[in-house]
Order: sequence, then C-alpha cells, then structure tokens
Amino acid sequence: MDKEVHIGKKLSMLSRRLHRRIDKEASEYGVTGVQARILGFIYHKSDKKDIFQKDIEEELDIRRSSVTSVLQLMEKNGHIKRISVSEDARLKKIVLTEKGLEIQRNVYEFILRVEKSLRDELNEDEFNILVSLIDRLAKKIAD
Repeated sequence: MDKEVHIGKKLSMLSRRLHRRIDKEASEYGVTGVQARILGFIYHKSDKKDIFQKDIEEELDIRRSSVTSVLQLMEKNGHIKRISVSEDARLKKIVLTEKGLEIQRNVYEFILRVEKSLRDELNEDEFNILVSLIDRLAKKIAD
C-alpha cells in the first residue's frame, strides 16, 4: 500500500530537526534556542539600526509578554544591555554584551557548519533545484 506523502509535513519535520540541533547547541552555551535567535537577530541588524523590543517581537513573531520575560532573563544573565535613547526615555535599545556576542558567534559558527553539511549532501544541481522548488512553493502559499 502506497503512503501518501505530504510536502508540508516533510518540510515541517526538516525544520523541527534543524531547530532541535540548533537549540541543543545553544544549550551548551547556557541559552535557549529563542535566546540564541534573539542574539543572532540583534547581532545581524544592530549595525544597520538600533534594535528595540518591538523589533524582536515582530521579527520572531513572539508575544510582547514573552519577549519581555526572555529579555529580562538575558539581561540578568549578562547577554544583553538595555540602554535608554535620548529621543524617548521610555525606549530602550538592546545591545549585546561581550558575553552575548561570544555566545552568538559560537552558535552562528555551528549553524554555518550544519548548513555546510546539508549543502555537501547535495550536488550543485540538486541544491539549485531544491532552492528553486522551495521558493516556488513559498510563493504559491503566499498568493
């Protein structure tokens, strides 16, 4: 009997496995997967603009209350600092500490190694076809 293959299920499973691998690595540095993603977001965007809590909420699609508690813990653990901005004392930009930067670098290097191992599994044609198909399916869902 043939089993029906569901594209969404296959993609979801792959995504979950990737997140679990990254989360496991992040835990080696004392942060959760969400905290690692926040560190990465701050690192990659803060050279272009100031990062505020609202930016993290929008980028990671996390509720305000959840982001508040995660950021409080990250600040307590010395991963980030919140700094008041002169234009509005209520706003606090979020910056990485040296400790947060080190964790971000280590987790990001791990992500790059995982990406390389996945790419090495495919030849160039397979890789290009995979990316093209994923882009096409993503566009189809967005329409």
